[in-house]
Amino acid sequence: MKTHEAARELGVSSQTVIKWIRHYNIDCAKNERGHFDISKENIKQIREAHNIQPRSSARKGHIQSSTDFDALEAQIQEMCKQMGSMMGRIAENDRRIEEKAGEVVTFQVLEHRTEITNLQKKIYELEERLAMVEEQLEKKEGFIANKKLPRWKTLFMNLWSL
Repeated sequence: MKTHEAARELGVSSQTVIKWIRHYNIDCAKNERGHFDISKENIKQIREAHNIQPRSSARKGHIQSSTDFDALEAQIQEMCKQMGSMMGRIAENDRRIEEKAGEVVTFQVLEHRTEITNLQKKIYELEERLAMVEEQLEKKEGFIANKKLPRWKTLFMNLWSL
């Protein structure tokens, strides 16, 4: 049988059949063009290697029994339960992520607030030091301005200013 026929029977693509034949080292004959000629035994080997169930006879036009429908319904219900469980876990993870993000933002805000407070303290200290330096400078200038020059300097300066 051709690759696409085997793929239809296995329920996969032709490329997947080729990949599995190579991966599981299944000994398939090849035709004159180098294409795989897949036998029923090769299909059986692929199913066993990849654990694929034979396709349902319902696809061939046969009517399935009610037990097949019951089993299918049970599988659907089990899948719905699993989906509900997964959705619950996803919602819980979303909540945790949101909570963690809030904690991170709060921590960063507190860190920035601490930095701002420290910078404000430094600014106040610098302002105080600047005020002290200005005060000392004023005292020094006042002292120089109030100091009397010797008489000979005053006389000499008066001569030159004329």
